[in-house]
This record gives sequence, structure tokens and C-alpha cells, in this order.
Amino acid sequence: MVEWLLLSYRVPNQPSALRVASWRALKQRGAVLLGPGLYALPETAENREALSELSVRITEGGGTAIAMNASAMTPDDQRALELKFEAARHDEYQQVIKSAHKLFDHIGREEATRDYRFAEVESLEQELQKVRRQLALVIGRDLIGLPMRAEAEAALATAEARLHQYLDNAYQEENQA
Repeated sequence: MVEWLLLSYRVPNQPSALRVASWRALKQRGAVLLGPGLYALPETAENREALSELSVRITEGGGTAIAMNASAMTPDDQRALELKFEAARHDEYQQVIKSAHKLFDHIGREEATRDYRFAEVESLEQELQKVRRQLALVIGRDLIGLPMRAEAEAALATAEARLHQYLDNAYQEENQA
């Protein structure tokens, strides 16, 4: 059974920098929203430290924050929170799949126009690295090992294979001269 950490916080509306930075920090860790200003994360040493640091930043920025352990949850509440967390990871895996498909399609467009310039090669490789990082982040947040992971990994592998073919074609194109 997963233990949970909760962060309840309020920040001033203006300036918006603290509000946005807090939201981003929570989303980057994979936190799920339970209500206005209330987020949950699985209890790990890293998440505990991150929430502690975020609480300090919020307080120093003029807001209020309370980080706590959610150990007194009912089994139904525990399951509801797990489902919410799983849904968030599912959405993130879907985004990885979408990004991998976009890269695959981008490579196809470049091949169709026979655009094998080195600048394009570098751009496509950067896109691939972005999708890899995106997948690694989701896997790091997926404490359950959702089946969607395999689909995301397969989409990435397909895009990688397509890029390798494109690179072979680029090499052939340049070396025909």
C-alpha cells in the first residue's frame, strides 16, 4: 500500500511567480490535485524533502504551507487517491505516445521532401532526446508500473527506428555526390 504526503498551501495572487513556481514544482514531481491548494504525492524520501523545500519557499514568499503525512486515510480514500495518481500517469504516458508519433510524422515529412541537411538531423535528434526525457520522467513517477508504459516505450522505439533509417538515408544522400 502506498503511503501519501499532502501539501496544503496558499500563495498571494500577485506577483504570480510564486504561484506558478509552486504549481510547476508540484507537477514536475507528479503531484495530483485533490482540491484548491491541496496536492498529494507518494511518500518517498525525495518527495518528503521536495515538499519541505517547497513549503519553505512558499512561506518565505509570503504564503502559507503545511506538509503532512496522510496515514489516517480510509481504504476507500486510499484507493481513490491511487486511481487519481494512476490517471495522471496514464495521461503523461499518452503525451509521450503523442510526442513520439509527432516525431515519427516529422521524420516522414522530411524524407518526403528529401531534406537531409545536417541542421535537420540535429533538430530531429533533439526531438528524440526530448521524448526520451519525457518518458524517463513518467517512469520515475509511475510507482505502480502501469501497462501504458509498454505502449509508450514501443512508440518511442518506433520513432527511434524511424530516425535511424532517416540518418542512414541522410548519410547515403550526402555520400552519393
